[in-house]
Amino acid sequence: MRRIAFTGALAVMAAGLAWTAGAQQPAVLTAAVGANMNHVPSFVGVEKGIFLKHGVDLKLKVLATGQEMAKALQAGEAQIIGSAFSNYPVAVERGMAARGVVGMMGDRTSRYSDDPVSVWTRKGTGIAKIEDLAGRRVGTAVGGTADEYLGVLLKKKGVPREKVSFLNVPPGNAVSTLQGGSVDAVAVWEPFGSLVQSKVPDAVLVSRGGGHLGYYINMAVRNDVIEKTPDVVERYVIGVAEAAQYTRKNIDEAAEIATRWVAGLDAAVAKQALRQMTFDPRITPHTIASWDENVKILIEQKKLKAVLPWQQGIELRFIEKVTKSHPQLFTDLKPVP
Repeated sequence: MRRIAFTGALAVMAAGLAWTAGAQQPAVLTAAVGANMNHVPSFVGVEKGIFLKHGVDLKLKVLATGQEMAKALQAGEAQIIGSAFSNYPVAVERGMAARGVVGMMGDRTSRYSDDPVSVWTRKGTGIAKIEDLAGRRVGTAVGGTADEYLGVLLKKKGVPREKVSFLNVPPGNAVSTLQGGSVDAVAVWEPFGSLVQSKVPDAVLVSRGGGHLGYYINMAVRNDVIEKTPDVVERYVIGVAEAAQYTRKNIDEAAEIATRWVAGLDAAVAKQALRQMTFDPRITPHTIASWDENVKILIEQKKLKAVLPWQQGIELRFIEKVTKSHPQLFTDLKPVP
């Protein structure tokens, strides 16, 4: 561990020297990110000195849910947050003044990307399919992506949401809650699905992904930061793009790095979880279409009051510029149809 930390420190030091040689101090930014696999490129970018190389001294505030990230930004504790389409439109409607400038997680070549989301039960519950959840207790982070995902599945299977008892269970408690019998099933995102599979001996997968939902996370920057320091935002976007590519090309190392940021995560589970993930910084027409579809779902689920145009939550100019100025950071990604 000491050798790993020392190597990481050398990488950060070298990156810092490379930037300060240009006679300009790195810009300090704080990003509120999730304690999960969705933000592995952020962990990688910090530990490998990638952001610092591009003139951004990025600090990470690691939190459990998107709702907590939104509170951190509104409280002035962060200038950047992870913005999942499952809850970010709700935050914008309530006054969140930030826009997504670069993609973090999700396959941007399609409108639907939900492989990291899964529903699990235990042997002996009699639950084999989504319809069997009627009359049962399901633990999930209420208002989060897994909640939205399960709501979509219930609707498709003709099960009224009110027929299911939803218990607000933080993702980090999914294993103990399911194993202890407090709930009959859990709906989670990674690495918590892989943790359930690994740690609960009689775990049974009810559903994973399936192309039901556009589970996308962009990194959103406060509007005032976008307006006052667009050059810093651009450098941050370049850093995300490079960190995402490094993660894609170095999965085993990225998994090891993730274990130092996500409590209770071991390397084997991290590697398993990363197989369900796509880290793509692009914001494509499919991503925009998915925003509109998620807004429709959130209105149907009575979480959002009215239609919210994507322009209120997404700013395209930075990633569009970076894809042209740094094409080498995107060459290993699938082309957008």
